[in-house]
Amino acid sequence: MLITREADYAIRLLRGLTDGEIHPVKSLCETEEIPWKFAYKILKKLKDAGMVESLSGVRGGCRLKKDLNDVTLLDLLTATEGRQYVNNCLKPGYECTWEQKKGRKCTVCGQLAEIQKKMDRELEAYTLMQMIGGDSAER
Repeated sequence: MLITREADYAIRLLRGLTDGEIHPVKSLCETEEIPWKFAYKILKKLKDAGMVESLSGVRGGCRLKKDLNDVTLLDLLTATEGRQYVNNCLKPGYECTWEQKKGRKCTVCGQLAEIQKKMDRELEAYTLMQMIGGDSAER
């Protein structure tokens, strides 16, 4: 799994919101060096995940809704990319034709499941606050 440009931009957008204030999207894009065309799409995903809220009106914009100490890198990747797996055989509901034909567990799927667990644990080990370097005043 790679960190996509979208996930990178999402981290930067959240970094720009760490002060708890309402920020116009345009100023966030300028501050964080993000093309505005991507920002709206990403912010919608972050809003749907409960990480940000958007406010309408003259003083509208967006602000952080969730404490970034409580949001992991895995949470962010799931919000922006959807749940990712190292192989399709790990997706819920997947039916392995090899296992069906052979009548036994596939060792490849077993090993991939172990890799998936390790990757998930690593991605869960980092909060977004750690990713952005802590306190917003340190930027």
